[in-house]
Amino acid sequence: MSERMVDGRRERGEASRRAILAAASSVIVDAGVGGLTYRAVAERAGVPLARVSYHFPTVDDLLVAATAHYMDDFDRRLADMGAVTIAQGRDLLEACTSFLEELVGPGAAEFLAVVEIRLALHRRGRVVDDRHVIGVLCSFGLDEDAAGSVLSSLFGFAVLVATTDATVTRDQIRTHVRAVLDGIDIPTAPREVAT
Repeated sequence: MSERMVDGRRERGEASRRAILAAASSVIVDAGVGGLTYRAVAERAGVPLARVSYHFPTVDDLLVAATAHYMDDFDRRLADMGAVTIAQGRDLLEACTSFLEELVGPGAAEFLAVVEIRLALHRRGRVVDDRHVIGVLCSFGLDEDAAGSVLSSLFGFAVLVATTDATVTRDQIRTHVRAVLDGIDIPTAPREVAT
């Protein structure tokens, strides 16, 4: 078999795997972790059912891979938001306010999927790594302990708001973030966001 044929097959396999992971992430957002089945993913990805089970022998394998794919994408978007905020000369208060506004507004369904994924992985004995998010917060000059505290508060606020039918304004979100950041020594010169 020629090297070109092998490379073409490998590229098609990787493209198929990426399509399956994107479809699985989409199914989780729309139907929750309980809605993640081979059939649902195959239909969403437009691939044969057997291809999903070929790449992911168990639904648990699919969940773990889809979670990693989804969380990597979430982390990339967060890092991009942090980099843009720093480049625009905005401060941590505005960055966190914009982030929370996205999580409880247009991104609420995706955020709740992240919460559900975290719980599902925890039940399977796996832990979600928050180092990347902590790194973005640290790029604004926070130390790791302060960044962890800020992240916990933002996450809790987002869960409480996103799981109700309450509508919050940007000013209400900013007030919460200001209360969280009050008393934290934040250096004035942010660092570059690690990607």
